[in-house]
Amino acid sequence: MIIKVMTYNIHGGKDIEGNLTLYGISNLIREIGVDIVGLQEVDVFLKRSYFLNEIKYLAKRLKMHYAFGPNLRIGFGSFGNGILSRYPIVKKKNHHIYSKGERRGVLTALIQLNENKKIWFLTTHLGLNRKERLVQSQEILKIVSNLEYPVIMTGDFNETPGEEAYSTIIRVLKDAVNTQNSAFHTYVDGCENVRIDYIMHSKGMRVESIKAIDSTLSDHLPVVASLRCDF
Repeated sequence: MIIKVMTYNIHGGKDIEGNLTLYGISNLIREIGVDIVGLQEVDVFLKRSYFLNEIKYLAKRLKMHYAFGPNLRIGFGSFGNGILSRYPIVKKKNHHIYSKGERRGVLTALIQLNENKKIWFLTTHLGLNRKERLVQSQEILKIVSNLEYPVIMTGDFNETPGEEAYSTIIRVLKDAVNTQNSAFHTYVDGCENVRIDYIMHSKGMRVESIKAIDSTLSDHLPVVASLRCDF
């Protein structure tokens, strides 16, 4: 069985010019034919995004199941991570993790791929401080250690490969990118192109393909991978 997954920091549903791009984001996800998406920087009922429930809007347009993990409350609204899935979501939980600044979390969803296969799908957005991210990565591995099915994790780590949080997480989960398919970036940091958005997976899965999609719908590029499930 092959599933196509995406990680995408949608920047509150806006591009770098501040234009609302949710309609375009939904079209992009549909055109690529993604099965499961991990989203970061999702707004729900916030003034800056015209009080839209962004995760519900995307799920309705795409006819997908969804889960939302609010990490920051702003008035009546909230801000956090989301998951969209073509397959049923059996169980979901949002885990708040250690945060020095903006509250961060890991959203977990148990997804029923077919009668015999289930996976845990996680998405997260790590902090801006190096030491904060290291503690967050350690807490994520504790969460992963208690999951009874294979794991796919997506997210914006706010750091490049080789830094401490990344190096901690790959002790347990594999980076879907390897030396043969690593020639892409997901974000422009000043004048530097960097890869800070990841798809990771546990044993029993093989990467058929992975790439970043050229798009101006957010300040990040979406990353799409096809994973063969051998479990």
